[in-house]
Amino acid sequence: MKLILFLLIGVSVGVAHAQQARPYFSEPSLSPDRKEIAFVSGGDIWTVPATGGVSALLVSHPATESRPMYSPDGAKLAFVSTRTGNGDIYVLTLASGELKRLTFDDAFDQLDGWSRDGAWLYFSATGRDIGGLNDVFRISIAGGTPMQLAERQRGPLGIAIDATTVY
Repeated sequence: MKLILFLLIGVSVGVAHAQQARPYFSEPSLSPDRKEIAFVSGGDIWTVPATGGVSALLVSHPATESRPMYSPDGAKLAFVSTRTGNGDIYVLTLASGELKRLTFDDAFDQLDGWSRDGAWLYFSATGRDIGGLNDVFRISIAGGTPMQLAERQRGPLGIAIDATTVY
């Protein structure tokens, strides 16, 4: 009887050890100076030196944060957050910690990229299309009304290197 009890305890401890959560790291974004990487883990945004080292928590909220993207000058970080119930785009000023919400859509907004001069953010959303296809927009980092650039796009958005063409 003691042997069976010992085996049951040993098996349950082994199963509990095997089922422990493992950290995951996704959606890496390299800073323009190539010194830092922002990434998502546990629904929060973290940073780590590009050469390796200890990571630091940058954005934490009970909601899910995703898709971090450094501005071209490295002064700001745009990301998507579900803190308002859907995915809206936010911009964090790294030096001051100021956080600004840019989009207020009823549907999920997918952050796609920055303009070369850092004045605009490009994103895609399905909120205005009954077929569920992406419409492409840009919005000033100062805020305001998004400007629609294209409609009914399939797949991810592409922005040409010179930032003059969206495809």
